[in-house]
Amino acid sequence: MAEVKEALNVVGDIMGTYLPLIQSAIIVINKIIEICEAAEYNQNICNSLLDRVKLTSTAIDSLQRRKQRNESKLRNEVYYQAFHKFIYVLKEIETYTADISKIHGFRKYAKALTIKEKFVKLSKDYDKSMNDLHFTIAVANEEQRRIDDEALTEDLAEFDKYLKTIDRKVDDLHDEIKYIKNHINEKSLHGVNKIDPKNLEPPSQGTADDERRGKNSNVVVKRIFKAQEVACKSFSTTEEGPKEGHLEILMKLSECKHILRFYGISKIDNNGVMVFEWAQRKTLKELYEKKDIQWHCKVRIALNICRGLVFLQQAEILHHDLKCENILMTITLEPKIYNFELARYYSGNTTSIGSEMNDTMRWMAPEKLSNYNSRYTTWCEIFSFSMLLWELAFEKIPYRNLKLEKIKALVTKGGREIIKFGKSTPEEVQEAYKKIISGSWKQIPHERISFLKILSMLEELHNSIIHMFDANLPDLLDNEALDLDGSNEVNDDLVIPDDICDVSDVNPIIISLDEGISAFRVGEHEKAWKCFEYHAKNDNVTAKYWKGRYLNEGLLADKKDPEEGKKLLKEAADRGNPDAQLRYAFTLLKILHEGNNREIFMEYITKAANEGENTAAQFHLGEIYYKGKCKIPKNEEEGIKWLRKAALQNNSKAIGLLNTSGIDIY
Repeated sequence: MAEVKEALNVVGDIMGTYLPLIQSAIIVINKIIEICEAAEYNQNICNSLLDRVKLTSTAIDSLQRRKQRNESKLRNEVYYQAFHKFIYVLKEIETYTADISKIHGFRKYAKALTIKEKFVKLSKDYDKSMNDLHFTIAVANEEQRRIDDEALTEDLAEFDKYLKTIDRKVDDLHDEIKYIKNHINEKSLHGVNKIDPKNLEPPSQGTADDERRGKNSNVVVKRIFKAQEVACKSFSTTEEGPKEGHLEILMKLSECKHILRFYGISKIDNNGVMVFEWAQRKTLKELYEKKDIQWHCKVRIALNICRGLVFLQQAEILHHDLKCENILMTITLEPKIYNFELARYYSGNTTSIGSEMNDTMRWMAPEKLSNYNSRYTTWCEIFSFSMLLWELAFEKIPYRNLKLEKIKALVTKGGREIIKFGKSTPEEVQEAYKKIISGSWKQIPHERISFLKILSMLEELHNSIIHMFDANLPDLLDNEALDLDGSNEVNDDLVIPDDICDVSDVNPIIISLDEGISAFRVGEHEKAWKCFEYHAKNDNVTAKYWKGRYLNEGLLADKKDPEEGKKLLKEAADRGNPDAQLRYAFTLLKILHEGNNREIFMEYITKAANEGENTAAQFHLGEIYYKGKCKIPKNEEEGIKWLRKAALQNNSKAIGLLNTSGIDIY
């Protein structure tokens, strides 16, 4: 563009022109660093990209410091365009790393090969941008390419396993919980089950002690509900009581058989109660204090707890207080995760530690012990699970002979409980179980193994030892019948593992895409058009979508060109832009009867709804199937599925259609 060329050659400090671009790049670079450093999965791939991005910061700093030496290329229009392309690539890396580093982002990838193809493309695009900007320090060399290959080989092998492990049904549950969370303060959502007190009958057999547990405000009473034993836990009906949204989330979590089932709320003697399934054997801690748990049973218990935690991770919920005391046990020795009073969502506030909860420190991660106000992460949860595994193995609370201040000092310096098995533990179990604990309680958070890795290791251990135990072998023995640790007192023998280790006044020549979109939204179409036209010429997919819209819809009278706009929309759609996929599909609406346009229309709108998770596309696809529009065969079940997906993302049209049709949102 002539005005860009003219502005680049204006006498003055050329860095003023580049400053907004540099600021944008640094913001994205910092986001990528934050994402990669907190990565829970595919860490090697994230680290390969992180290495590149960190070198970029050095190159940008050098560019600014040597502005006089670099002035001629900075005034070159091609160089200016290359800097914009560099920002496009950084934003793609940000999105990619955010997706592959968290378990919930896995749903965008049907197979590991897709991740590899995207990584290779991003790496090539990045290296090209670095060459175009003469940032040779950041261009991948043979050593970097070798590291990339190793990263892909290691991570993709694991990822293939993970894709088979995770439950795709939980994706829908995640959306439902997210919807409830976003409306948590509303008085009424979909509604928690209200159980008629008449349906809660006293048990006909059992002792008074068996029918009533707890003290004061934490009393749990046994009742019979639909021929099932249930636990009725009292709660306050004041504002301090549980919000309906929280209770709804408990009901959603009940879909996992490894989490204590929540039936709903009711009243006993005019007092509000929450109704849960009854756990005959009380807590896992109470169980191991009375009985010795055989190793084949311990591994099965650990495996099922881990399955429940993976389920919670997929739903983006952290428990915050993992220990055997917060695991209930059924009569068949099935563990049930419960006590979510401290639980927070991934984006929620951290849990502060009060004096009444100090004992939780025994299971707490070192980074949390160092700073109680720091954010509680998945890595903290993994550490607590490692301590739960230790507690289950040796049937005692961690550091039982140490005062809390000594525990804090020990753990923050890298100290841990010793893992010393007794004669009752088979050698095959010892090695594998110790490896899981040691990998989960590492001092540096991101070096801890992931929940899916722990799950895989526990499944492998469980399958490898089944043949070692007689099918008729009892799960429980009398207390202290097993030699669990080889000695009566090992608490003083604590070990430290080996692994202890003002620019607001600067106006850019061309505004960023985000600013261009903002200009469109407030009706500044000339400003928006200039932005989109420039970035589209620079081969940015999002800009091509917006330019296509302007041309196709005639948003500027003198820029209308429907056919050219349609071509741009298709190009952006084929390159994966979900908004473009939906818009391109709609350009075919009036000519669906021609050729195979109807099939093409459904192909693109489905891509936008499925891969792109575009809520407008989900609504339209749902309406098409539900009503049989566009001469597409009517399929109410498929239609409701897509309408619900859109409604759970707060699409008002989908919510309205479901409501008028008398269909529940979830």
